[in-house]
Amino acid sequence: MARLKEKIIKEVEKIPEDKMAKLYEVIHSFRVGIKMERKEIKDSRQKALKFFGVWKNMSPEEMAVLDEIQSRRKRTYRERVL
Repeated sequence: MARLKEKIIKEVEKIPEDKMAKLYEVIHSFRVGIKMERKEIKDSRQKALKFFGVWKNMSPEEMAVLDEIQSRRKRTYRERVL
C-alpha cells in the first residue's frame, strides 16, 4: 500500500499548479463518497437487523402459516425441476 501511495504522490507532483484545486475537489469528493457509502451500508444493515427481530415473537398460528408457505414453495420448485 505504501508503494501505491508513493505512485499517487509522484503523479500528483506532475500536475500543474493551476490544476491543483480541481484535483483536490476530485479527491475530496471521492473520499466523502466512500464515507457516505459506508454509512449507507451500515444503516441498511441496522434496518435489516431490526426487521429480523419481528420473527422471534410469532404466535404458533403465524408460524404454521409460514411453514405452509414454505412447503408449498418447495413443492412448486420440485414440480418445476422434475
